[in-house]
Amino acid sequence: MILFFFVSLLVMPLRASAETVDKIAAIVGDQIITSSDLEKETKLFKGKKMQGEVLEQLIHDALLKGEIERLQIAVTTDELSQMIGGILAQNRMTLEQLKAEIAKKQISFEQYKKGVSQNIKMMKFMGQVIYPRIKVTDEEIENYRKTNPQITSEIARRRLYEGRGQEELRRYLQEVRQKTYVDILP
Repeated sequence: MILFFFVSLLVMPLRASAETVDKIAAIVGDQIITSSDLEKETKLFKGKKMQGEVLEQLIHDALLKGEIERLQIAVTTDELSQMIGGILAQNRMTLEQLKAEIAKKQISFEQYKKGVSQNIKMMKFMGQVIYPRIKVTDEEIENYRKTNPQITSEIARRRLYEGRGQEELRRYLQEVRQKTYVDILP
């Protein structure tokens, strides 16, 4: 009994000095979305999206990140180098010019590479998981080409897949959400 009293005296100052640094806005599986994350993202939209919409997007992003991790989709150094090389060629610039442009936006080159890596993972995820779920018939391709006769069947097929990709991704993530612990806190 006396030991408990002394232990509680030691812990009391710790509790009194504790301060809330950030609140949890939502829990998605093993990921946490904080109030500051939500506020930061909401500011990016400058009032164009309601906070609830932004939170749903952050939940969507967390589910997607979890699926990419679960499926162990990774990016090799070669893939990253090839992608950055392609960006340089497409924009007709050198690596130094790219770094200068990135620096103007107050982004480090490491942050930029991380973003490019995330984009590659997303492309792989879409190719491995989402596009195989989409069915495009030869008739649909021909109908698309009737309104766009200058394009090939392969381009028509790719555009139809891309056009349906976001909707299929939304459906897929709804399925994942039903199997994942998601809690939105007040």
